[in-house]
Amino acid sequence: MTKYKKSIIWLASYPKSGNTWVRIFLSRILFKTNNINNLNIPIYSSKTFLEEQAFIDISELPLEDIHSLRLEVYSEKAKYSDFFPIKIHDIFQKELYNKPFLPFEYSKVVIYIIRNPFDVAISFAKHLGKSIDETISIMNETGYTLSKNTYKYQVQLPQPLGSWSNHVKSWTSQSLIPFFVVRYEDLLYNTKTTFEEILKNCKIPYNSDTLTDAINFSKFENLKKLEQQYGFNEKSIHLDNFFNVGKAYYYKDILTNSQIKKIYESNKELIIKYNYEL
Repeated sequence: MTKYKKSIIWLASYPKSGNTWVRIFLSRILFKTNNINNLNIPIYSSKTFLEEQAFIDISELPLEDIHSLRLEVYSEKAKYSDFFPIKIHDIFQKELYNKPFLPFEYSKVVIYIIRNPFDVAISFAKHLGKSIDETISIMNETGYTLSKNTYKYQVQLPQPLGSWSNHVKSWTSQSLIPFFVVRYEDLLYNTKTTFEEILKNCKIPYNSDTLTDAINFSKFENLKKLEQQYGFNEKSIHLDNFFNVGKAYYYKDILTNSQIKKIYESNKELIIKYNYEL
């Protein structure tokens, strides 16, 4: 019987929820990275990573074939890794194109990063280059897909998101991969303990020095400084800076009462569950 090496750590989240922060922290812990443009932690939707690993141009391939190739590439990488973190924004599903959605047999754990949807709406609007009202509608849309494949040479594969609530539920109700939930707000206000919980759940070895170093490296102020010096190649074309605010609950000074009400009414169940009540 084949024994699979469970090395994949899925960094899953709805966009603009703190995924990049956790990714940079883990990159520092695991790979001693000092370059935010070379994190050694791929994004599951990245065409570039897939092409570099497979040594082919996938632009002309049907999405079904690209997904099959993706499963093969990530499975092969997982075989030779002790810890293989991968960033993902897609809504969780068991299958895609009649194949497993993820290489489940190599999957170790899911870190699901959640952020209050009021702040997400503001940050995601800037990322998309859309108004806040348009973005709130997108966050409530069950069929929304990020990076829709309308242009074959774009660098990201389509990422079905669904609504904000459905996205959270999809990852936190599945039973195929062990998961734990990390709140963005806890990363901000209880940083050391929360990052320690991440490492312990992933069974990643660390000591007080490596933990402190990774926390300091991934601090918002340092990331903002590094972006100003070297840029950040994952920044949206609609943004001047990727690392922009780095705060929690700042929506109270920006969103209108009607916008707050619309987000709350559409996501009340999870807002209450994760202590995001107004």
